[in-house]
Amino acid sequence: MPIFTLREQPERHHEIARLLHSEWSALPAWSSLSAISQRLQQRNCEEKDSFTLIACHADGTLTGTASVIEYELDDRPERRYWLGEVFTPREWRGQGVGSALVNACIARAGEQRIEALWLYTPDQQALYRRLGWQDVEQRTVCGESVTVMVLRLTQAEKAPARESEEPSP
Repeated sequence: MPIFTLREQPERHHEIARLLHSEWSALPAWSSLSAISQRLQQRNCEEKDSFTLIACHADGTLTGTASVIEYELDDRPERRYWLGEVFTPREWRGQGVGSALVNACIARAGEQRIEALWLYTPDQQALYRRLGWQDVEQRTVCGESVTVMVLRLTQAEKAPARESEEPSP
């Protein structure tokens, strides 16, 4: 399954925005299609470390997307890069698209020398644990109970954090 950056296929940002909006429009950050589209454009500028990846079927059909986002949650400055917007259309779920996109984001982040990726999820903890992510905390984001998780990407960062290194909120 081919995976591209949105920078390589910028004409697809409206398609991605529509998919994300259709799935999550009940959540405040996803209620405006134009705001989603604007975030995608800003995030995928050449001068940014953040990026969006898209997976496509051989016929060009979009099969999923995932992004690395700077300061998705900005209350902890040491948590700079976040995996987010991992989405696979229903007809492509269960075929490894999401995992392939997550692994591609991890690989690209490592190439960019990003030391750690963070994410939050309300219901996919088991998937991310299988991929090596570790639970950090439970919290509420936009009224939804989520688990914040981390994946250390560099050798120095892979050592387990001591309690004193991870202050509680």
